[in-house]
Amino acid sequence: MENCNDDMIADLGQRLLAALDGNPRLVILTHNNPDPDAFASACGLAAVIGTLDPECRVQIAYGGIVGRSENRKMMQFLPYKAVPFGRIRGRDNVAYALVDTQPHAGNNILPEDKVPAIVIDHHPRKKSTRPLLRETPFVDIRTGYGSCTTIVTEYMQCLKVPISSALATVMVYGISSETQHLGREASQQDRLIYNELVPLVNMRWLSQIEFSRRPREHFIHIRTAVDNAFFYRQVIGSRLGPIKNPDVVAEVADFLLLHERMSWAIVTAFYKGNLIISIRAAGHRARAGKVVTQLLEKNGGTAGGHNQVAGGQLDCQGLSVAEIAKLDLSLIIDFIGNVTGVENVKTIKPLVSSKLKDPWVDDVA
Repeated sequence: MENCNDDMIADLGQRLLAALDGNPRLVILTHNNPDPDAFASACGLAAVIGTLDPECRVQIAYGGIVGRSENRKMMQFLPYKAVPFGRIRGRDNVAYALVDTQPHAGNNILPEDKVPAIVIDHHPRKKSTRPLLRETPFVDIRTGYGSCTTIVTEYMQCLKVPISSALATVMVYGISSETQHLGREASQQDRLIYNELVPLVNMRWLSQIEFSRRPREHFIHIRTAVDNAFFYRQVIGSRLGPIKNPDVVAEVADFLLLHERMSWAIVTAFYKGNLIISIRAAGHRARAGKVVTQLLEKNGGTAGGHNQVAGGQLDCQGLSVAEIAKLDLSLIIDFIGNVTGVENVKTIKPLVSSKLKDPWVDDVA
């Protein structure tokens, strides 16, 4: 949309307003346990709708928690308040928009009986999301983009929506964190938008977000991850067992892939009845999303992602601790076999410990 003409501006604005169908309230939902890209996308869309229809009341909500320190710090600078979905009142009489996620993707809190008015995402469509997407009035899914924030920023530029310093700051961080400073799965358009936003950024705020102070629990999680870390050929991973913060899984996966000899990282953990998996790949064409989807969906789970970043979860309700532990290890072995081509993976080795540690020693509460 870099060459947005008058016809395109009118069409985009009309399509967004038509999707709302005159509803005076819009709730923008991110995926559960939102990351910076999701928050930035939501704020950008809120600014767009507020410009198109100043009478529309826009709220941003999410399921799950905001666990990572930098994400919690980012919330302090959001130009639009984001709240847990449970705090939204009158949820039956609002229009819904989804950003950085899709209906029935298994990672958002959109009510089961609701069809969203708007869906904006950069993840591939899945079999589970296609039926409801066909009913959604406004759908913009661009899998070639490294971040959802880039898509929404294009709307703002096209519709000439003012971008404040606070909004530019969170949007730059949204793009930067999602693409690892434009080095991971970033498109040319991500780079263009990023560079256009940077002059508007409050660099002191950006620094406070990116280098936010960590609580004691962060270091406990890192120690657990390293103590439980294993490797097999070019694969590194860790089994965290029961956790209290689901964001830890992706954080540890990013951390482990810093190992200079590794091409893949896989981290598993157990949170509120679900076995969570996060995958990272060093290669730009690794197709991590396809790998994790094949790994989890055959077991009844949900998954998704891109070439280098992917994740998903399995519902373990009704399983015993022993069964969850067995499933956990089985998924690890299946993943290693898939990405290494080894049909019979026998021994995975501890990375730093004298022996491979098993996190499933205590009852899962």
